[in-house]
Amino acid sequence: MLYPWVKTLVGAALTANFSFPLITVLINRLLWEEPMAVLAGNMSLTCTLFGLCIMLIGLYDVASLQSVALCRFLQYSGFSVGTAFKAAQTCAAIDQFVAVTQPLLYYPVMMRALKWLFALTWVTWAVQLVFGLVAHFLDLETFAERAVRLGGNSTYTGCRWETALSNVYTVLAELQLVGFSVVTASLLIYTGVIGHTMKRRLIRRVQEIQQNGARPAPRENAAFLENYRAFKSIVAVLTLTVTLDMVTPVLRILSRWYPQPTLNGHLL
Repeated sequence: MLYPWVKTLVGAALTANFSFPLITVLINRLLWEEPMAVLAGNMSLTCTLFGLCIMLIGLYDVASLQSVALCRFLQYSGFSVGTAFKAAQTCAAIDQFVAVTQPLLYYPVMMRALKWLFALTWVTWAVQLVFGLVAHFLDLETFAERAVRLGGNSTYTGCRWETALSNVYTVLAELQLVGFSVVTASLLIYTGVIGHTMKRRLIRRVQEIQQNGARPAPRENAAFLENYRAFKSIVAVLTLTVTLDMVTPVLRILSRWYPQPTLNGHLL
């Protein structure tokens, strides 16, 4: 009975933790003019919903409910917002790429792009959820059913993705997690390389201009340096989740053919 309570408490903690930045963005209209703040709010919304799904799944198990349809809805909803979160991370990486490489054009470019980045996030969510509902109504084979069909054992209890989600759905969802994470990591690495190169070039140019007795262009330099400092802070926050979401989905996919060490049904 401990595990359902752990899920409930972890989900509640995630919901509470990510709801604070979301509320901050919602109540502060000045932040609505900052593309990065809006995109951070978008990420916070997906994380808040993800935590809420985990909490509800935990409460489902605590209450010992037996509704297959409800369990599947909660699991598909959780996977959907989880994938949407990875899309939102990619949107944030795009924002930082523009901020570092085009500091003076950042605001006009990103204010026009915001609606498309929102669309990427929430179309991803909608597609996942619709696919999940189709898989439910078609009663496609789950991971646990596949394991039994291949001669294995299925000892999962409660509302688990192994018994609730279509096997095809989970593979495709995991591949999307890896895909979004790879794109995000690639953008962040490329932006970091470009930013470091531009910073070194800027320092040399400023030194040369000062040696000639002139003054450098303060607006462009200040905008770039401010954006680059913000970029490094954001990279520090995203690095762990992006790295984990490139590795763990691959391990879960491989576990279908190559057994991995597990504890309580979870990969170690």
